[in-house]
Amino acid sequence: MLAPQSLEAEQAALGACLIERDAIAQALELLKEEDFYREHHKKIYKVILKLFDRGEPVDVVTVSEDLRRSGQLEECGGGEYLVSLMEACPSSANVEAYGRVVQQKSILRQLISASEQIKGWAYQPDTEEVHTLVDRAEKKIFEIGQKQLRDGFTHIKPLLMTAYDQIERQFQHKGDATGIPTGFYDLDNMTSGLQPADLIILAARPSMGKTALALNIAHHVALKERHPVAVFSLEMSKEQLVQRLVCSQAEIKSQDLRRGRVQDSDWHRITNAVNELYQANIFIDDSPNASTFEMRAKARRLTAEYGQLGLIVIDYLQLAHSSGKSENRVNEISEISRAFKSMARELKCPIIALSQLSRSVEQREDKRPMLSDLRESGSIEADADIVMFIYRASYYRRKAMMKDGEIDPNAEPDPDEGVAEVIIGKHRNGPVGAVKLAFQPEYARFGNLVRDYNGGYDD
Repeated sequence: MLAPQSLEAEQAALGACLIERDAIAQALELLKEEDFYREHHKKIYKVILKLFDRGEPVDVVTVSEDLRRSGQLEECGGGEYLVSLMEACPSSANVEAYGRVVQQKSILRQLISASEQIKGWAYQPDTEEVHTLVDRAEKKIFEIGQKQLRDGFTHIKPLLMTAYDQIERQFQHKGDATGIPTGFYDLDNMTSGLQPADLIILAARPSMGKTALALNIAHHVALKERHPVAVFSLEMSKEQLVQRLVCSQAEIKSQDLRRGRVQDSDWHRITNAVNELYQANIFIDDSPNASTFEMRAKARRLTAEYGQLGLIVIDYLQLAHSSGKSENRVNEISEISRAFKSMARELKCPIIALSQLSRSVEQREDKRPMLSDLRESGSIEADADIVMFIYRASYYRRKAMMKDGEIDPNAEPDPDEGVAEVIIGKHRNGPVGAVKLAFQPEYARFGNLVRDYNGGYDD
């Protein structure tokens, strides 16, 4: 019996990619090379993606030439077959529909393959416990389902832009920042805002507030500056991310929300927060194991549909995967950071990529992060335009004051409680240094500190 396939859909999808460059971005969100049944179609699609990723023209001539150089043109049917692919495509605008058919046939083949593998395991039950076998079989099927669930961004709600909002925005900022303001005045004074094409690395040890600060900035850019924002959440689900946004905006403790311990008096703030976020032009993609190639394609498509992006947030760098095959993790991290910088330049959009720091920070007396603490690759520093660290002295003091799991009641009050330092360790086009922000960990919320008359910070 012939395996599930659709020759017509495969030809139409490839033809659309050869006709219209924008069709490639749509196709690669659905299709991988292995989704094609015919071997020569796999090879043609692989070349199309390679040329597209390099930013080179993709058409019959360029694809033919690439296949000829690799000695694969004749086995792929020659230039005449590539022309016939274009003729087999009724409309490049329907590439998503063709891709869906190819994807569905691929999933059916994967299910057949998985069932054969599971059947083989079942015929040898003595090699492992039955419950272990069931778990393996379930995982195998689940993996196939997960591949289908890469459904891109979830839109919170399109912004309603009015003349009043535009006047208010101009009044608040008066053109001080040449880039997009973050909402944190001292930080904007040092960076002049988020600059187009900049790769900004935001790094810290766990529990310092990396995700909180990135989301606070994303919220400001989307709601106050009226720019679309893309968030690639590789660690948390989109539901968790939105809940954190609501908690931060409403000043409700996230654990109270999760446990249903919301007071009647809290509902007014929650409703106001939801109504405000409802206007935020924020798009969230929580696809696990996303590659830089996929993120770039999705960001391109989002830009094409909704206009210039104001910010892209990636949480976090070490969970991303490069598009190619790397010899080791250090090389892969280098490829990932280069890809993010290339994406920022191509889309003319600032990217904030969160990053882990090595454990060496915890082993020294002064725990303020340094550039050498960036985990797994020094190329992160080289590719970044700005490297920012978050440091909270109160976090470490609190840990030192813990006695039997609780704060020592005799401990002196901490003057740095509720204060976070944002240390700019690298700034390609500006000064380095540190600024202080207010931090409310229970709400995952950063804020501006009030300055005294001498230019310092009020206690």
